[in-house]
Amino acid sequence: MQLKIKIYRGTHQIGGCITEITTEKTRIIIDFGTVLPYRNGKMPKENLVIEGVTYIGHRNCDGILFTHYHGDHTGLLDKAIKGIPMYMGKAAKKIFLLSQAHKNSDSVARIEQIREYEDGKSFSIGDIKITPILTDHSAFDAYMLLIEADGKQVLHTGDFRTHGVKGEMVIPRLAKLRGLVDVMITEGTNLSYTNPVVTSEYLLAEAAETLMERYPYVFVMCGATDIDRLAAFHKASERKNLFLCDAYQMSLLETAAEYGAALTDFYRFDRTRVYFEEMEGVKDGFCMAVRNEKDFSEIMKPYREKHNEQTLIIYAMSEGYLSKHHQAIEKLTSGFRYIIKLHTSGHASEEAIWAAANTVSAKKIIPIHTENPEKIRLGALQDRVVFLEDDEEFNV
Repeated sequence: MQLKIKIYRGTHQIGGCITEITTEKTRIIIDFGTVLPYRNGKMPKENLVIEGVTYIGHRNCDGILFTHYHGDHTGLLDKAIKGIPMYMGKAAKKIFLLSQAHKNSDSVARIEQIREYEDGKSFSIGDIKITPILTDHSAFDAYMLLIEADGKQVLHTGDFRTHGVKGEMVIPRLAKLRGLVDVMITEGTNLSYTNPVVTSEYLLAEAAETLMERYPYVFVMCGATDIDRLAAFHKASERKNLFLCDAYQMSLLETAAEYGAALTDFYRFDRTRVYFEEMEGVKDGFCMAVRNEKDFSEIMKPYREKHNEQTLIIYAMSEGYLSKHHQAIEKLTSGFRYIIKLHTSGHASEEAIWAAANTVSAKKIIPIHTENPEKIRLGALQDRVVFLEDDEEFNV
């Protein structure tokens, strides 16, 4: 009997990673997403056919597991042959469903059919045992997955970091696996960047709080499902006693509070209210989460025209997003005098990758989700690194 790993996509690109793990009896896929542009702006090839998984014909896959809801991990959901069981964290599924509700009914129906898993609660697909391990990432309710079969253990980190709201729990949880893991498949996103921003979300909140003392009216441009970032700005706006958002954003924050408040007070969005038409009379000002949409442009307009000196715009998004949507964002924020960027990566720093790998001390370590896997530096464990090519099979 032999446990095997195959990375269909992701050995030399960020996003769109697809990992297959098989035994003689069972075949599972971990993450099934759309590709992201290379750093040079070019797009990797999206067309991907995986026999028994992505084309109409004989189904030969026992389960697809999503580590979290970001599109580069879930975006090919509709391409999978119907009938393949899919799995995702309980809160992640709810947020995913809310964020995709505007899509066609068939897509929504497939999301609704996703089976839910929970932190620390093992389950089996065929002769493969899976244990979800809650981790820290810019997506709420993201997981590492411990795979056990044929007397072997494989840890798939998914996307993770240690500088977010849940960052302090990552390494202690991995310490329980020390010396037990045969192969660790680790994300390496930030290996592709020079000096990536990996500031703590807590420090970001402190910086935002200082700025909010100066400006009564603060608009934060942030991804709707970037719950940690929104939690940081909600925390920073305590003195204003009011954090505003639209009804859609409120539904996402309520979900995060439902599942995350027991972990940390950062996920208690008690001062959050759905915005109302007349906001100018709000005592002590406000902080408001906005997105690149027309409705927010109309809301922000009076503050550009009447309260420009008292208004601050905060960009809380990646450089990639800002570049891709430059014209639309410029239209939304044009005319505002005070604009600042406060952002931190959703991915592990090089130091965090080193800490995770050294803590687990797996026999073999495979970097994925990076354009530059060869840049991984693991000190005394460097000789354990295995560099694979897409479609290459590895025997555990």
